[in-house]
Amino acid sequence: MPPPSIDDLLRDRFGLPGFRPRQREAIAALLAGRDVLITMPTGSGKSLCYQLPALAVDGLLLVVSPLIALMKDQTDALRANGMAARCVHSAMPSAERTDALEAARRGELDLLFVTPERFRSPAFDALLPELRVAAMAVDEAHCISQWGHDFRPDYYRLGEYRRRVGDPPTIALTATATPKVADDIVTALRLRDPLVIRTGIERPNLFLAATPVVDTEEKTDLIADRIRAIDGPGIVYSALIKDLEILHGELQRRGIESLVYHGKLSPEERRRMQEDFMTSTRRVVLATNAFGMGVDKADIRFVIHFQIPKTLEAWTQEVGRAGRDDAPSHCELLYMQDDVAIQQNFVGWANPSREYLLMVYGVLHGWGERIGTKEVEDVRQELLIKNRGDNRVGICLRWLEVLGVTEGSFETHDIRIARELSPSELPEFVGSPGKHKDDLQALLAMVRFGTDHESCRRVLLARHFGLEEPAFEGTDGCGACDVCVDPVRWRQGRFAPRPARGSDEDDEPANVEREGVPFQRGDWVRVDRRHLGQVVRVEGAGRRVRLIIESAGDLRRREIDPRRRRVEKIDRGGPGGAG
Repeated sequence: MPPPSIDDLLRDRFGLPGFRPRQREAIAALLAGRDVLITMPTGSGKSLCYQLPALAVDGLLLVVSPLIALMKDQTDALRANGMAARCVHSAMPSAERTDALEAARRGELDLLFVTPERFRSPAFDALLPELRVAAMAVDEAHCISQWGHDFRPDYYRLGEYRRRVGDPPTIALTATATPKVADDIVTALRLRDPLVIRTGIERPNLFLAATPVVDTEEKTDLIADRIRAIDGPGIVYSALIKDLEILHGELQRRGIESLVYHGKLSPEERRRMQEDFMTSTRRVVLATNAFGMGVDKADIRFVIHFQIPKTLEAWTQEVGRAGRDDAPSHCELLYMQDDVAIQQNFVGWANPSREYLLMVYGVLHGWGERIGTKEVEDVRQELLIKNRGDNRVGICLRWLEVLGVTEGSFETHDIRIARELSPSELPEFVGSPGKHKDDLQALLAMVRFGTDHESCRRVLLARHFGLEEPAFEGTDGCGACDVCVDPVRWRQGRFAPRPARGSDEDDEPANVEREGVPFQRGDWVRVDRRHLGQVVRVEGAGRRVRLIIESAGDLRRREIDPRRRRVEKIDRGGPGGAG
């Protein structure tokens, strides 16, 4: 009996009636043994281009993915669809990792998901010769260019890792890639005469805007206005954690509840925030760029950038998380000139010089056997680094680990010098002035996008990504950007305003009148005649209503039970109107 065709697999295993544009071409090329580089908009079906071939190849399809959450979500979805898929990552129990790898060795899996760092595991490296890797996929392949030099050096080495599994036919997938990034991907992965498919990044349901603002207060007011005007889940991105926390408080003062997600939260707190957002129909999350890549939520109605991101590629990736259900969604950059300096600092802190890397190595080497008693902060102190945002030490430590100069880590207190480092073995681009200049040029492209109020946003994106400029009919241009049409008219015609009750159907309503306790957010109250404060949150239900009061005198927040404490509502005008 002949094997099923790709059309049979599409219909019978994925339940789809037909392929989307260019999917068939990409799948056929990979199954014919050809390398493929594919750029498709978010939500256009990139994952199918390696998931379906996994059912047709004779052997394992190895998928390299950047985030654990992303791998886990995809693995769970595939297993629910009857496919033999497993993932291996550092957060799994050791026994579970071993079980997954043994299943791969026995040939029982269609797909195995790993992070690029997994290739440095001695156990995984020893297993590679026994795996029958028939094809390889690199998801979020733009990370090779964006992270391969800085935060995730193992991305840069994926070409070497590919050789170690027998140079199988490889498909690289991304939603955004300039011609330069595409060249980086081809070079780093050592793709041979790849089929290059670029379907563009067009998402006609996304409204694109860049709004100039003069100060943080204006930005906060605009964000509050957008949240009130758009009923549905949304993400507000900020570059700095402290600004997220300030914004959270300012929105609370305006009666708007929000989640906050950033890297300083514990893993449990981040998991809870993500789950709250994923299961809600109205939640708003304030987040750094750590949030989103592993989030597959179809009904995100807006993505707003409180501060300018470092590249137009990053902005495009982040706004691409909106409107995956093809319904209208609002994407807006709030551009303030002072915010550019934040990203300029980040660029500097992401580009340690070669001399700096050698200084870090010198500090570690000089400690000798004492290195096991040290912390990362000790390295920073030795090099007189004062700013916590300066990431140069972290980047240098990752490069020393990838190069095999160090083993272990400061976190596990088992770091040691494994071998001597010769300056001549450093990759040419590490610490090169050219990379620093390229990063600044990428930031400049983002600035130009934010300050151009004459060119259609979609035309600007097409030019940046080296794509054919879109042609529009009629006088409204693309019909969905702040240059071509009036943003207020566009929003009003597509969104219902958010109900006054709050940011989620499970939140306490903004107006609470229960059991004789007619309080709402924003009310000024006096508690036991002793202190004056503002209600910033109303919690509970039935007879168990609690008020969170921010005292006017010391700005401390107190939880008050109106059943046990005398609470008097006073003039809404605030302290000045209280008499």
